[in-house]
Amino acid sequence: MGKVKKVLEIIDPFSDDYKNINSAKDDRYYRKLYEEIFKNIPTRARAAIVKNYLEYLNNVSKPFWELGNPFTWLDPESVVNNTLETWENAFRFGAGATKYLYDLMASMKLIEKSSVYYEVGKNIAVTPCEVIHETPLLKLKRYIPAGDTVYEAPLFMIYSIINGYYILDLTKELSMIRYMVEKGYDVFVTDWKLITEETKNATLEDYIAEIMEAKEVIKKVTGQDKIGGLGYCIGGAYIDIDAALNNGYRYLVNLTTLLNSKVGEEGAGLMGAFSDFSVNDIDKFVETHGGVFPGEILKSFFDWVKPEKAALMFMDMYFYGNEYKYANDAVFFWNNHSTRDLAGPAHREYLWEIYYKNNLAKGKMKLFNRTVDLKKITVPYCNVAAVFDHIVPFPNALSTAYLIGTPKEDQMTVKVYGGHVRGVVNLHLYPVLEKFIRKYSGKKVRKVESIGVLSKIPSNRSCSAQATPGVA
Repeated sequence: MGKVKKVLEIIDPFSDDYKNINSAKDDRYYRKLYEEIFKNIPTRARAAIVKNYLEYLNNVSKPFWELGNPFTWLDPESVVNNTLETWENAFRFGAGATKYLYDLMASMKLIEKSSVYYEVGKNIAVTPCEVIHETPLLKLKRYIPAGDTVYEAPLFMIYSIINGYYILDLTKELSMIRYMVEKGYDVFVTDWKLITEETKNATLEDYIAEIMEAKEVIKKVTGQDKIGGLGYCIGGAYIDIDAALNNGYRYLVNLTTLLNSKVGEEGAGLMGAFSDFSVNDIDKFVETHGGVFPGEILKSFFDWVKPEKAALMFMDMYFYGNEYKYANDAVFFWNNHSTRDLAGPAHREYLWEIYYKNNLAKGKMKLFNRTVDLKKITVPYCNVAAVFDHIVPFPNALSTAYLIGTPKEDQMTVKVYGGHVRGVVNLHLYPVLEKFIRKYSGKKVRKVESIGVLSKIPSNRSCSAQATPGVA
């Protein structure tokens, strides 16, 4: 019988096994590290592409050279097999080249991306919901309860602004949202809008204010003084900032979230290098691209964070013509279709404060003329850290336990053996989270009085028209 693969475990981040992981170096160490990372990525990428290309040439040329061998023609079966393989390789290369041209045209916005397997609203993001509140930056969605009653505390899910909200509502089988709805929770979700000329100058304060307003809407709709909060990636940072400033939560759940950029031997890895203003001229980058962080460039960056893996996938899709291996993967669909442009001032401030200066972890970050003190978060807290996460490295996610004010006995840390996305879109994780959430959600007795109250809850906010002031 084969060895059972470990999927996740609940750990004690304060134990001797993990204390050393949370040790930090000085800023000079990380700056030198990030310079090396930034310098080596192109070299690693080129080496990976050359290696895979040479392997490809070797593989596809074998049957061709075999047909050039006179002895091969003494074996009719070998002739047939090598001829078929040669034609198959040519067909696959043609298919891969066609896919490459299609993706290139889509990246240039000459055509719309599409999929023969998935479509949002048909077999992706189909858990029934309604928009109950809308602003220039945000749609607040409420999911239709599965039964007559729900748990007292509503569950507010906040996503990263980089990708589409439906990562936690993919297919019916993979949907965390559907799972929570069917378990009896009143679920609300942030669906961040695509930025426009009106909103591209939105600031970090604008985004946090959206969360603050949405939270008040949820409280008004449900009649609850406090709600449950769950944040994924950047959404986790956003909800923690709101909790530190304003409280209002019964509990918090963070999924692969970075609050501390300078910890461990590797710091924040390639994301840390990209976000280091002394290594990478981010201001020039944003200015060059019209005041935004372009979604297509961000997608390429995330794809090539692991250059060896990215090169292998590149060859597999565009040379071997194996698109089918990825096309019917719902996570791949989400990753390939949902990256969007980001408001320059908001994301610049996020990178400056949380990555480059590490001010959130240091207790020096200020918003709304107030200091964001994570120690003021004292509610029960569940933190999910992924071992193979290349966006938020495991030590960075794990260090959250040391930053917040929640007592050790009220913290739960889940170590998942996966990456930034597949570690979270994880059917083994959902019951663990639900058990934690249920503990602090009260009784399952609240009746949902009305759905579809958008007209009753207008927004009185508009996005900031000013860019973020220079930070030095």
